[in-house]
Amino acid sequence: MPLRVLAPLVLAALLPACSGESFSSAPLRLPAAALEPTGRPPGADNSRDRKPPWADDMPRPDPEARTLFLSHAASPDATLAPASSPPRVTELALTNTARGEARAMREEGALLGATLAEGGLAAVPVTLAAGECATFVAQGGLGVVEVDLFLTRADRTDQVLAEDPYTGPVAVIGGRDACFTLPNRAALSATLHAQLRRGAGVILVRGYRRALQTDAPASSKPAPLATPPSSSAPAAPASPAPSTTPSSAPAASAPAAAGAPRK
Repeated sequence: MPLRVLAPLVLAALLPACSGESFSSAPLRLPAAALEPTGRPPGADNSRDRKPPWADDMPRPDPEARTLFLSHAASPDATLAPASSPPRVTELALTNTARGEARAMREEGALLGATLAEGGLAAVPVTLAAGECATFVAQGGLGVVEVDLFLTRADRTDQVLAEDPYTGPVAVIGGRDACFTLPNRAALSATLHAQLRRGAGVILVRGYRRALQTDAPASSKPAPLATPPSSSAPAAPASPAPSTTPSSAPAASAPAAAGAPRK
């Protein structure tokens, strides 16, 4: 065998012996540092292990907003009154917000508004009929940075029934499919407060209502009892009785025998 062919074969046989290791068919294992927290290599499909982006990012009310509100809730700076000539852009923005937050609900009353300085508060009495729920949407205009909404009892402004969890120039109470109502669906006399926490300018507010679905009352009439099937065999039909009325048709006479002589 030529030397140039034999040399590579001898070298391949000696390498494992020199290193003291043997080749293995075991699968290659990545170090733990190279794996993702799920234990899968980078780039693997981990969609089933991931939480949806909104799972841990649900909005929560800002404690700073309530602290500022309670400090002057009993003495608002203005009244939320019907807006005769609201800024067109701000009104359109509120309408667009309501399409998602108060869908399938009716507008309640006029569009309300107030012009506030930073830290200002405006309020208006509201009522909620028994068996209905409400959604309130506030929209800040040019120059408004942070708006808050609070709903309190009419006689207790320090008792907050609901508040806006969002940040920015939009505030919503009872949005989406969680419109506000008392636990027993009773009527309510309350006060709606709009607070301009940061910035200054116009705030527009509108309320929406819808009736809550009620369970259909049960019928007072008892259901008719089912008649159990009879276990006896059905009776045979009665045979018709023979008729006693004489027949009006004359009896047929026997024909004369053929060939009989006449007398």
